[in-house]
Amino acid sequence: MSDPVRELKRELLAAAERQHRHVPVSAGRTRRLRARLARHRLLLTSATLSVAAAAALLVTTPWSTSPGFLEQAQAALTPPAGTILHQKWELTSTSTDPACTVTRGPNEIWIDQTPPHRYRALLNDLPPDPANADPRALACASGTPSELGGTFDTGETLRFVPPNTLTVNPLQFVFPLDPVKELREAISEGRAHDEGETQLDGRTVERIRIDPPPGCPVPGCSRDPSYAYVDPDTFDPVQVESPHGYIVPPGGPVVRLHMVMRTLTFEYLPHTPANLALTDIRAQHPNATGP
Repeated sequence: MSDPVRELKRELLAAAERQHRHVPVSAGRTRRLRARLARHRLLLTSATLSVAAAAALLVTTPWSTSPGFLEQAQAALTPPAGTILHQKWELTSTSTDPACTVTRGPNEIWIDQTPPHRYRALLNDLPPDPANADPRALACASGTPSELGGTFDTGETLRFVPPNTLTVNPLQFVFPLDPVKELREAISEGRAHDEGETQLDGRTVERIRIDPPPGCPVPGCSRDPSYAYVDPDTFDPVQVESPHGYIVPPGGPVVRLHMVMRTLTFEYLPHTPANLALTDIRAQHPNATGP
């Protein structure tokens, strides 16, 4: 079946070429060409109007019909059910009183996302004896390597002591079961604000400003915002900067810290026996003595 628009285009091109070559065209052929133009004018005009209508639809369609960056990030950062979180990070803390800046890490953790939420952590941010350490000295302690493990639901915290002993840790290990929950909650509560793309250590990231929640955990706490930097394509966390770090010793002055947490690895592993063993400190040291 012939395409009248295509035939008309060919004839117009041929006419233009003849005019360029000064080839005379008969009056009859000119009339036929004009008649074709008249017959197809409605077709061409309709096509133009259709394109214009489609363009107008795209322009007038509200952006709210498709999720914005923050909504996409919120959905992408929801932990998949039945997985194991694997995260590596470095933590830099800056204190003005006492005055010091310390970078600790790399640290690594595996957390089973199903109850009882077994975990194992390889840390390089604890002083040799945290239970008896001077609370102010904690701000400037460079830390020593340690391996902790247990379950979030029971509060059990075990520590591996080389060469082959498991002991009950004097302090309960505190780490968020869901490290990106705070960011998702800030988005839900309207405290998160997308500030667009920026460069961080030569890498393109999306910067999100997070206003502090109502209330104050310690007297005179900072009301400055925190900043989260995420990958613009995968939404994986890259870095968090926060002025809301505190060491609160019993009966002593609060030590305020500015914290920068740089994520080295953030992934969810499948729930396989091999990956489950990574969350279990006893499985990693099956011959260790202790509780």
